[in-house]
Amino acid sequence: MRRQAAILVALWLAVTCHGGAGLAQETRPAQAGPDDSSVVTELAPVQVNLPGPALWRVSRGDSQVIILGYVRPLPHGLDWPKARLTRALDGAHALLVPPEPTLGVLDTVGLLLTLGRLQNPGGKTLAQVLPPQDYQAYVRAVAAAHMPQKHYDRYKPVIAGVALIGDVRRARGLSSEKPVSTAERLARQMHVQIATMGRIKAAPLLKIALGLDDAHGLACFRQEMGQIAWESADATAAAEAWGRGDVTTLRALRARIGLAQCLEDLPSIQALTERGTADAVSAIDEALSRPGKTVALVDLAYLDRANGLLDRLRARGATVTVPD
Repeated sequence: MRRQAAILVALWLAVTCHGGAGLAQETRPAQAGPDDSSVVTELAPVQVNLPGPALWRVSRGDSQVIILGYVRPLPHGLDWPKARLTRALDGAHALLVPPEPTLGVLDTVGLLLTLGRLQNPGGKTLAQVLPPQDYQAYVRAVAAAHMPQKHYDRYKPVIAGVALIGDVRRARGLSSEKPVSTAERLARQMHVQIATMGRIKAAPLLKIALGLDDAHGLACFRQEMGQIAWESADATAAAEAWGRGDVTTLRALRARIGLAQCLEDLPSIQALTERGTADAVSAIDEALSRPGKTVALVDLAYLDRANGLLDRLRARGATVTVPD
């Protein structure tokens, strides 16, 4: 139960906080030319064209952190070039990874007591609470998930939507864990310590999800249906572009999602997003305080944006370049 709830919250956070529009929402887009597709030139002045996902080197003095920018989901069978990541991990102090939502014992008890709030009031089905166009999108998503409709029918739209994202990903062979799980496996094989950048407690996220009014809930449901439609059409191509460092194509594909963040006006979500960015900055800044090399995995949506992770590290005296 605790693991299932954590996965549910992780998916919901990914979609509602930053995953829905991803690179399309960045406030100062970079211009990449035909010969520098593995570089976001706004962020990295050195132009290279090397195999594998885009990497950035953040350095200060005799310390450096190699950042792998990632996107999710990725196809389970995607065989992306790992040589540069393996080279970065060789001799590294640690691999820094993003946190996953956690549930404590008391959180689990509280969740069990509030499970009824995940469902529509009065036992209504989604056919009764959704506008016709949204209901048709829901029916298409259920078909893509290869699951019986009754599996979702009595849940609130936003809860049904996030469950459908997970099930459609499984049906289409897409992973919500990769590439983080792949990098962790490589780190263990190379005897590199794995450390988490901050924490995400599931209980506050569940409270936000359960407390959404109808308007916000429907907005998030529409974003979830848009995410499913985009993943069905473009996720594989976007993953392949990511795997070869083709940022230009990746940007174009992710821009097709074209949805605003459904909860961007909620102070609670703004605070969670800021906390996640600040935790990553603090972890990388701490790694830069000791000599040697560290590797970090950071969602691309947090890198190429005004006052994002790289901007904040520069403000602390770091230099950003591109590793070989």
